[in-house]
Parts: sequence; C-alpha cells; structure tokens
Amino acid sequence: MSCKIGFVGHLTIDEIIYKDGIVRTSPGGTVFYSSLTSSRLNSKSQVYSVIGEDYPEDYLRILLEAGVDYSRIVIHKEHKTTMYRIVYRDGDRELFLLERAPRINIEEIGDVDIVYLGPVAGEITVEDVRKVVGKFKTMLDPQGILRKPLQDRRIILEKNFKIGLLRGVGIIRLTREEAFILTDEVKPLDAVRKIQDAGVENVILSMGYEGVITANKKKRYFIPSYSKAKVVDPTGAGDVLGGAFLTEYLSSGDFLWASCIGVSAASIS
Repeated sequence: MSCKIGFVGHLTIDEIIYKDGIVRTSPGGTVFYSSLTSSRLNSKSQVYSVIGEDYPEDYLRILLEAGVDYSRIVIHKEHKTTMYRIVYRDGDRELFLLERAPRINIEEIGDVDIVYLGPVAGEITVEDVRKVVGKFKTMLDPQGILRKPLQDRRIILEKNFKIGLLRGVGIIRLTREEAFILTDEVKPLDAVRKIQDAGVENVILSMGYEGVITANKKKRYFIPSYSKAKVVDPTGAGDVLGGAFLTEYLSSGDFLWASCIGVSAASIS
C-alpha cells in the first residue's frame, strides 16, 4: 500500500569542506534526502519547505525526477535559502549556519497519512510539533530544534524544552549526541528508555559506524551498520535511514524489518 507522507523542514544548500581541503556544494536538509528515499521506495512524498530564489533548479529537478511533489514549497524573494557550511575533521564534523530562511507555516500541511518533521535551523518549534501531533501521525527528527547558532555562526546543541513535550510523537530519529542532550543519559539504551518513558512510542537512535538502536513497545534491537561499505560522504545518511524506515514501516507494519531496511539504505547511500 502506498502511503502519502508530508515532509516538513528547510531544504538547504550545503557547502561541504572535507579534511583533505576539497570543497563542494550540494543539496541538504532532512526533507531532501528522506523524501527522495521514500519516493524511490514508491511512497507518495510531498515536501513542505521555504527556500529563496537562490535555490538551484537542479536540486528541485532531482526531487521531481524521483516523483517527489514539491508544489507546497514556498519561494521567498526577500530571503535566501538556509545554507550550512559543514567542515569534516577526522571522523567528526562542525556546522556553521550561513543563511536562514523564514519559518514554515505548519497550518499549510494538507491531506497526508503521516508527517515527517525534519527541521534543521529552527524553522519548526516544539510548539509546532505539539500542534502537528494533535492532527497527524508524526515522525520527528529533532536536530533543528536543538541547534543553536553562536556569534561565529558555529552550531551547538542545546536542550531548550522539556522532553515530556514530545509525548504523542509516534517515531523519533536522532543521534547519540542529540539523545544525550535531550535526556542527560550517557548510555544510549538509557536514553532510549527515557525517551520512551516520556511518551514516544518508537525510537531510532543512530550511532554512526557503530550501528543503530531501534525500539518499540515490545522490544529493543541493535542493528549493525554495513562495515564493508566505503563511506565517501556521510552527509544525509541518517535522513536516508529515516525515509527508508518510515516508508517500509507504513507499508509492512514490521518494525524490525523496517529498521533493517533503513539501516541498509543508510549504509550504502
């Protein structure tokens, strides 16, 4: 069964600087990679975003050719597209927010089976999450709510809301660092447990090369990443995981199988 998923968050322009000094510009944003993946797995994907006139047509063409509906994207003449500089250093990365587009009006979300909230730069607030949860089944990637830009444009993560406000979110996908910020728990399993105790039914916690922990009401699973895959650029891998998981879970209803599909897709993306 093909489900209609609404992907909500900023499409971005990413300037990526690798540790060998090579620089390239590419499309970014949770909703770009998750909607692209979902559409390629035969779901009906609809993107809700805000961009500037500087957003490359080539990036929109990628979505169009994959079958993603981007008719709900708002183009602002007065603002530029959200832009990040991503600097990779020895397995780690540092983010700098160079431009930020206006916030997204969640009241414009239309007739969809589920909403995947993927903010990257404060375009969606936790209050918006509460409103969406009251109307739709919801999956959340909280990174853009937790991010705080400093004066030098560098991004840090900051806990700015009580975890109980996530109650009712059906699925959350986050990194180990984000889980620590949210829960103050160093051990991933303890963080997963606290998130579920707060009222989130399903948790996907990404640990990079170490694999992924997924948890539903019944059980918790550890799924290793595909260690033989040659990683050229990890940007967007977590978003691919989220899009693949959600699409397969909506289609099959099999949580473990959907988790495996998501991790596999991310490992080879």
